[in-house]
Amino acid sequence: MKKNDNEPKWVENLRVLLAHKGFNPRSLSLAAGLNATAVRDMLEGRARSPRYDTVEALAKTLGVTPAQLMGGKPETILAQIESERPATDPLADDELNLLTEIIAKLQESAQAYRQSLRPDDFAAMVTSIYRQLGNEKDASTRKAEITPRIESLIAYESLRQKTGGGR
Repeated sequence: MKKNDNEPKWVENLRVLLAHKGFNPRSLSLAAGLNATAVRDMLEGRARSPRYDTVEALAKTLGVTPAQLMGGKPETILAQIESERPATDPLADDELNLLTEIIAKLQESAQAYRQSLRPDDFAAMVTSIYRQLGNEKDASTRKAEITPRIESLIAYESLRQKTGGGR
């Protein structure tokens, strides 16, 4: 993927954003919902003027606007991306910690009750508990509610399997 001196500005922008975001041509194509070779074809000059919906999908995936992708200066685009990047979001860390705790406690409870859970049932239980606790604002209330909700779900799953409701 060498840079061609005659390539359009948007292709240069695409190259810069690819590198900055850590994509390769195939991964960007697939992440944007395009065919697997779409970005490679653009970079190699086989697609000189992409349709707007293609540009829009690429721009959204790269975190820029279609106008930035098609006509911005690479250094300006990167500077703007960096200035818009939020500082570490403590709420996101709290949510990740909550999910981690739910998963760990669900695993422990399932083992303690000698309950085998299929991966899709396990994922559904984690999701259900997380959604129930997501409305709680107080972190200590959320953590205190994990174990009772897990025990309730494990008991339900055990009954469901005993009554033939299991798959």
